[in-house]
Amino acid sequence: MHLNKSHLNNSRLSHSHIDSDRAPLDEQPRVRVPRQWRRLLETVGVVGSLFLGGLGTGYFWSARNAEAQALRQREDHLAEIARLRETFDTSLKALAVRVDQAAGTAANAALTAGEAASTAQTAAQTANQAAKSAAKEMKKP
Repeated sequence: MHLNKSHLNNSRLSHSHIDSDRAPLDEQPRVRVPRQWRRLLETVGVVGSLFLGGLGTGYFWSARNAEAQALRQREDHLAEIARLRETFDTSLKALAVRVDQAAGTAANAALTAGEAASTAQTAAQTANQAAKSAAKEMKKP
């Protein structure tokens, strides 16, 4: 098989003038990205996937932790409300006993005041009668 120079030149010329829009894929010129750029893209892809994977995992765990924290906080709030209600009930019962005692004391004081008023009225009547008697005796010559 003998190739002459003219055949090679014609072959090169014919390939350089191929309409790339209509040529089959295997006859189209192939453009390759330089090796440094390919390595850079691979590195960016690997580092980016690691970063995004870590970001997604962190978001998932923090969301899960936030839900657990919210549930714990809700339970703590309900327990605190129950504790405050119990303390309020205990205080209210203690105050109710004291209010009943104070009401009894006030009733006794009112009774005593009523008796004192009655005694004072009786004493006033007695003093009034004594004054009238004394006035009558002074009028007697």
